[in-house]
Amino acid sequence: MNNNINNIKSLYLHIPFCDNICFYCDFPKVFSRYFDKKLYINKLINDIKKLNIPFDSLMTIYIGGGTPSSLSILEIEPLLYYLHQSFPSIKEFSIEANPESLTLEKIKLYKKYGVNRISLGCQSSNEKILKYLGRKHTISDIQNSVAMLREENINNFNLDFIYGIPNQTLSDIENDLNFALKLNPTHLSFYSLQIEEGTILYNNLTKIDNDVDRKHYDLICSILKKHNYIHYEVSNFAKKDYYCRHNLTYWKDEEYYACGVGSAFYIKNKRGKNTLSLTDYLNDKNKIETEIITKNDEEFEYLMLNLRLLNGFEIADFNKRFNKDFLNTYKNKLSKLNKYIVITDRVFIKPEYIYTMDQILIELLP
Repeated sequence: MNNNINNIKSLYLHIPFCDNICFYCDFPKVFSRYFDKKLYINKLINDIKKLNIPFDSLMTIYIGGGTPSSLSILEIEPLLYYLHQSFPSIKEFSIEANPESLTLEKIKLYKKYGVNRISLGCQSSNEKILKYLGRKHTISDIQNSVAMLREENINNFNLDFIYGIPNQTLSDIENDLNFALKLNPTHLSFYSLQIEEGTILYNNLTKIDNDVDRKHYDLICSILKKHNYIHYEVSNFAKKDYYCRHNLTYWKDEEYYACGVGSAFYIKNKRGKNTLSLTDYLNDKNKIETEIITKNDEEFEYLMLNLRLLNGFEIADFNKRFNKDFLNTYKNKLSKLNKYIVITDRVFIKPEYIYTMDQILIELLP
């Protein structure tokens, strides 16, 4: 753990506004038309200022949502201007976008203020599935968005997809992969559909078939491997040198700042979460839920998060961070897991078992 604010390299900013609420989404979000977005952006900027982040310390910024691209140029420009002026050392500046709300003018604005990575929410290349998920974009919108990114030379972009959807076939998955590969992104994320309480799919009593889900996952991994995408995290694939640096902060259990409704931070062995109420947030009634992370908690989280990565963690890094010998500490548990885990100077789950990592972690974690 850093315990030194100068070592924190990443900042997450949450934009909760959406023009449309997708049927599966349980992230903090609100309908755009009901709230003053300029007021929210001003509040966000003030909260960043209160963090007193050292001028040249940040390496990554990630603006997520919600739907950041639902904000107009006038609404988001003050935030982008402030970030660009305040943090000149940024190496990776990502923003999430939906195909139906991304325009050439917005892309030009993002680029002007240093955004160099876009994460585009595609979810499917099947129009029927898009409607089932409550998405409002078309396949053409995705293609047009990518063409505009290319036009502005923003070639580092991620495409998000969902698999394990009821009635989604292996052919549908193959079509998604072929569609994505033609667009030639530097990064691809394939997430298993999760049915979360409070979502429309949950209220519709949607059920997931785990056997189908596994078949979808295996096909995704197999095809992307053939096309030289590196499977570096359970749900994430990238071309060489295009791993998402910001998300690696989370998976390596490093500390990070966060501002905005419902956003979570990890600073000085304290995890915190901002209020989910936009009204409270705008009225300076941000009740932050915090939890002190003990050394035992930290060790648990380090293993749980790092083992999501296909190359796991360095034993020397664990030993230094926790001042104990990993192999001795976990000797008995590791002996029962040698079918699933590889131990060299690193510890990682064998690729063929990464899908079932939850069961493996139950056996390993204290």
